[in-house]
Amino acid sequence: MKRTNGFTLIELLVVIAIIAILAAILFPVFAKVREKARQTSCASNMKQIGLAITQYVQDYDETFPLAQCGNVWDSGTVNHWQAEIVPYIKASGVYGCPDDAGAGAVAYGAPGWSLGIASSYASNSSIGYTKEFGWSGAWQGVMGLGDWKMANSNARPLSAMNRPSDTIMVCEQYTSDVTKAASSQGNWSAFSQGGALVGASWFYIGTMIPGQSSTPNDVYPKGINGAVSTHHAGDLSNFLFVDGHVKSMRPIQTNPQPGKDYDSNGHAGSNMWDALRQ
Repeated sequence: MKRTNGFTLIELLVVIAIIAILAAILFPVFAKVREKARQTSCASNMKQIGLAITQYVQDYDETFPLAQCGNVWDSGTVNHWQAEIVPYIKASGVYGCPDDAGAGAVAYGAPGWSLGIASSYASNSSIGYTKEFGWSGAWQGVMGLGDWKMANSNARPLSAMNRPSDTIMVCEQYTSDVTKAASSQGNWSAFSQGGALVGASWFYIGTMIPGQSSTPNDVYPKGINGAVSTHHAGDLSNFLFVDGHVKSMRPIQTNPQPGKDYDSNGHAGSNMWDALRQ
C-alpha cells in the first residue's frame, strides 16, 4: 500500500499553539509601535505649529497671538490662536493628533455653520496665583484672551519670556475629550471657549492646568492632569515649548510643586505654565 505523508493532529495542534503564543507576544509589541508612530506624528504636528507661531511672532513685532480674539460672551463666535496662524500652516491636518478622531478637519454645527477646525491642541493662557498679584488676574501664560478687559490680558511679547526652553506654549487637548466632558462644546478654532488652558474652572470646564486639582483622582478635566489629554504610552502627553522644541512628559511633571517654590517676584519657579518666572 502507498503511504501518504502529512501532519498528525498532535503536530498541527503544536504548530497552532506556537503561532498563538507568538501572536500573543508580538501583537502588544505591534500596538506599542503603532502608538509610538502616532505619538511621533503628533510631536511633528506640534513642531510645525511651533514654527508657525514663531513666524507669526516675527511678523507681528515679536508678539504672540491672542488665545482668543472676539467676544465669546456676547456673540459666541471667536477666532482662537489656531485661526490666527492659519496663513503659516500648510494643511489643517496639522491641528489633529492621530489619536484624536475627527481632529484636523473642519467641524460643523448647524447645517452650513462652521465651527472652525477641530483641534487637538490648546495654548498656555494661564491665570495663576502670585505673591505679587494674588488671584487678581495675574496673567502668567504665553497667550492672553482678547475678549477680556483685564490689565494683564494683553498679548504677550517675546521679550517677556524669561525661560523659553522650559515654558510651555502649547499642550495636547483633544477635541474628543473636551466634547465628552462638556457635551455641547469642543476644542474648535472659531467657536466656544476651548483651545486655551486658563487654569480657572469658572472660565470653562476644560481649562485647568496640571496640579491644580484638590481631588487628583477625579476624572478629566479636573484630575491631577488638569485638561491636558494623555493618550500616549498610557499617561504621556506632548508639550510644545516657547523655544520651539517638543517634549513628551507626564502632565504633573510640568507643575511638580503647585503653590510652592516662588521666586523673588512671586512666580512659581518649577511651574512650566508660569511664563514670567525668573
